[in-house]
Amino acid sequence: MIESELHELEPQETKRFGDYAVALGYCTSADIKRAVKIQKDLVNRGYPHMLIGLVMVRYGIIDAGQLIDVLKTFDRNEVTSLVAD
Repeated sequence: MIESELHELEPQETKRFGDYAVALGYCTSADIKRAVKIQKDLVNRGYPHMLIGLVMVRYGIIDAGQLIDVLKTFDRNEVTSLVAD
């Protein structure tokens, strides 16, 4: 895990799933943009909204284990920031 990159995110910034996935080295910013485009295209074609992490797994950008790891890191950091406030 690249803790330093996670801490470089400004405390006031809203951290998103993609920020954590990139900081952990599981994907690139370009991968996130691709996943968001896929997500929007699916909605525009009438499919229900799919969470970005699920889009990334379904389209092979990350695997299921990485999804779980990002969610755990996201949850841990969000809870820590709430307690710190």
